[in-house]
Amino acid sequence: MAAVFYTPRRSMRGIFFMYAYASQLFLTGVRMCEQTRLEAGGVTGAAAGKCSERAQLDGAPHVMTTKVPSSSSVLMHRVFVYGSLKRAQPNYPYMTDSNNGKAELLATATTVQKYPLVIATQYNLPFLLNLPGQGHRVNGELYRVDEKMLKYLDWFEKVPTMYQRTVVELEINELADVVDEELSPGSITEGFVYSTTTYQPDWPSLPAYQSYDSNGDHGLKFVLRKDRH
Repeated sequence: MAAVFYTPRRSMRGIFFMYAYASQLFLTGVRMCEQTRLEAGGVTGAAAGKCSERAQLDGAPHVMTTKVPSSSSVLMHRVFVYGSLKRAQPNYPYMTDSNNGKAELLATATTVQKYPLVIATQYNLPFLLNLPGQGHRVNGELYRVDEKMLKYLDWFEKVPTMYQRTVVELEINELADVVDEELSPGSITEGFVYSTTTYQPDWPSLPAYQSYDSNGDHGLKFVLRKDRH
């Protein structure tokens, strides 16, 4: 009888250790999955290795986040600007101020869909109304920005009350000097854009522009924040 009772106790202890070992393997797999997601910079596919989950930031699709080769594996985001933040426009210095974060011009681009780009308020501000199918395909510039710059732009654009950061589909026009192997002239990609659904009822009837220029023929010169009263 002693042998009969000894064998079950030994088996139960073996089962316990097998369970503990399996649990450890599971937790290790979870940690490997999470580490892979971080190292992949939120990009799925071959770069994501064994982890099938998509890393997202601020609810953004995985295609919005890339990994720049470096020892720190910094996450970067693509942002499409169409108004005063473009080169040669009044607010462009904010894009080049390293105190705000890092921004690199990737390419000029055009929205795949049409949108109304209007100039409104007494300060002559450019707004991209989130009304796809209306207006024109809008020209602008696609930047690669770090997390710090993205948060700064959210603050600068008064998200979510004045503008909302959404995703827009873009056609690449001319590449800049910064290398991005995913981009080529004519290719389609996505980027964040600061558009708005919080506009006055008459704004959709305002003249729509394909390209914004504060000094354009419209005569509606952009008013800087320091000059607004």
